[in-house]
Amino acid sequence: MMVDAKLVLLDEVGAGVNRTLLKEIGDAIIRLNQERNYTFCMIEHDMDFISRLCDPVIVMAEGRLLTQGTAEEVKSNDEVIEAYLGTGLKNKIGAAPA
Repeated sequence: MMVDAKLVLLDEVGAGVNRTLLKEIGDAIIRLNQERNYTFCMIEHDMDFISRLCDPVIVMAEGRLLTQGTAEEVKSNDEVIEAYLGTGLKNKIGAAPA
């Protein structure tokens, strides 16, 4: 950013960061995007953080594109659930209560 970059790549911004600080980081990203027109490309697993900041959301696994869309579309995508949470959780989510 010292050289007035227009594209900023961020990897796992939320890793090991408490929620209060992560909110402040998110606010700074939004501000830099709106005020200085910076574009951010983030690799991140915290979907709450991503949902607040990103549209579209692009999901990759094993070097290939799985899906893209809004955060809500991505979170409900079967391929994403399978790749990141496993079939067991997918079956629990879809199962009717006993």
